[in-house]
Amino acid sequence: MSARAAGSGAEDAPRSLARPAHRRLSRVLITIAVAAVAGVVLVWVAPPAAVLRQLGHMRWGWIAAAVAFELGSCFSYVVVFRRFFPEPARPVARRIAWVAMGAGAILPGGNISSAAATGVMLRGHGIDRGRLLERCGALLCLLTLFGFVVNGVAAALLLVGVGDGPHDLLRAGGPLLVSIVVLTVAWTTLLLARRLGPRAPLPLRGLGVALDGAWKETAAASWRLLGAAGFLLLDMGALWAACVATGHHIGVLAVLVAYCIGYLATLIPVPAGLGVLDSGLAGALVLYGLSPAASVSAVLFYHVIAIWVPGGGGLLAWVAVRRADRGVDAAAGGPGGAAAGPGDAAAGLGSAAASPDCAAASPDDAAAGQPAPAAARMIASPAGRESA
Repeated sequence: MSARAAGSGAEDAPRSLARPAHRRLSRVLITIAVAAVAGVVLVWVAPPAAVLRQLGHMRWGWIAAAVAFELGSCFSYVVVFRRFFPEPARPVARRIAWVAMGAGAILPGGNISSAAATGVMLRGHGIDRGRLLERCGALLCLLTLFGFVVNGVAAALLLVGVGDGPHDLLRAGGPLLVSIVVLTVAWTTLLLARRLGPRAPLPLRGLGVALDGAWKETAAASWRLLGAAGFLLLDMGALWAACVATGHHIGVLAVLVAYCIGYLATLIPVPAGLGVLDSGLAGALVLYGLSPAASVSAVLFYHVIAIWVPGGGGLLAWVAVRRADRGVDAAAGGPGGAAAGPGDAAAGLGSAAASPDCAAASPDDAAAGQPAPAAARMIASPAGRESA
């Protein structure tokens, strides 16, 4: 009997190991299929020959402006990042913010991947786990909801006849209605989570904590919140400059709404949004008045800078963080230093907390090491991560 059980266990082991491999292969194949379909959509929107001709006539001055807007967007993120995470020293915080932006640009999920990378990089920097997760969720909610505010304001202006672009009920009223619904649901969720308190379901409590953090930061009216506005608006400006570089006219308000609609395609988890973001933005720009060839050309160029500017900066920042970590580890185990213990090998990014340029934890974080609140534990769960 025991021999049979042992034999059965030996047979089941390879099967259990094969299941994750099959799941990974399935995800890869699905991602490739989605990207291929998105590529077909782009070809359907505008023939490749027309797109190539349009790319050859792009205006270099506006191309440079688009790159400048994207750089400004990245620096704005660093500004707002310091509002939510003041504990690390300034150079350390800048590097972590750039790494987070790079993760958001390259990994599936956008701002969710960025928030997740922030949580990983900031471990060991004087912020207890629960508070760290709450702040990551608050920053994510702030950026997301601000996007819906911009979409709603731009759509409302178009609906009343302000600016160049479509003023009809479908293309102006539809996005306005979506923003109203999303913001109303967010506000209702916040009030409900506050009212129920500990009696609220765990997912509701977690979302309520994040929304409450975003609301408190907004009410504080710090100048660093301008970084949140700059992060989104300057990125939108990069897309608008890319559109202008084609030589075709499109209104600023139309670009703002098309940007918000197009980015909904990134809900499909594809690395760097390849294909899905391009087809989503190109289709939205065509819907709001830009010619098909100009739309695809502008989006392709915009997507290149939207990946390489934050992605390249994030890579350089990550290399700097790793070098700093290796220097700390070498100092700890070198001549005259204490011998490295078995646990030191798992220090990872958290070892940067031992660096002299790391600031001391704030008084609010004096509770480090205490069990995280239930709401924060929910945010920490794998389901809470895809956006950040």
